[in-house]
Amino acid sequence: MLGAKKRRRRRSELRLGTPAVNLETVSARPQISFGPVLQFWQKRGPKVIAIFLLAVITWTGYTLFSTPSFFVYGAQIKGNEALSDREIYLASQVDRQSIFWVNPEMVEAQIAALPNVKSVYVSVTLPRQVTIEVVERQPELLWQTGQKIWWIDKEGTVVPPKTEVEKMLKIIDDDMQPLEAGYKIDPTIIKGAQALRLLTPNVSIIRHTRAQGLVVSTPEGWPVFLGDGSEMRAKLVVLSALLPDLREEENPPLYIDLRNPLRPV
Repeated sequence: MLGAKKRRRRRSELRLGTPAVNLETVSARPQISFGPVLQFWQKRGPKVIAIFLLAVITWTGYTLFSTPSFFVYGAQIKGNEALSDREIYLASQVDRQSIFWVNPEMVEAQIAALPNVKSVYVSVTLPRQVTIEVVERQPELLWQTGQKIWWIDKEGTVVPPKTEVEKMLKIIDDDMQPLEAGYKIDPTIIKGAQALRLLTPNVSIIRHTRAQGLVVSTPEGWPVFLGDGSEMRAKLVVLSALLPDLREEENPPLYIDLRNPLRPV
């Protein structure tokens, strides 16, 4: 048809003489499935978490127990006078231990074994602080057996002497019974001796035997048997009443027995 319009041919078609072909490439998209991962996690997940936590705990424990910052190389010691810091520290057995291994109750028991210690309290604080507070046994009088002198506290506990104590009341044991640290002496004897010293301040030495108990001497040198130390005031009142009459006697007494103040001999 004359009237029909002719399609204009592209320049490339005119140049090559053939129609140009459009090629379009389509890239393939891979499909990712999480199914195997979810199945693995459902089956193995708890075990993986447990292994991970175990590894973390092991590493943390190793770090804490091996780091020098958590090892004890000293302690703060309070309340001691007779005992040295070194004696208490050695008894504690905490030197070069990890702070996590220090058991306060066990340390207290080890320090309490020292005869001069009456009570002890131990506390620990991170990273490596150990505090030891002690209460020592205070000497109330001296107890002499032969050439050996001991401290005696108010409960009658025998304690090794640590320092020189001047003007302290002394009891000399004429029976010379052997003593050891921690041995207990009848507290009645201790209280009686203290009462005697209080009532007669000029008395500084008292003798003791198992048979007669506490023994003191009058200014004339007459021995006075006072027994276990009980009823000391009553015994001294009787003694004060007897001495004037005894001093007028031609024959001095060999002894004055006041173990029973109601029946003096």
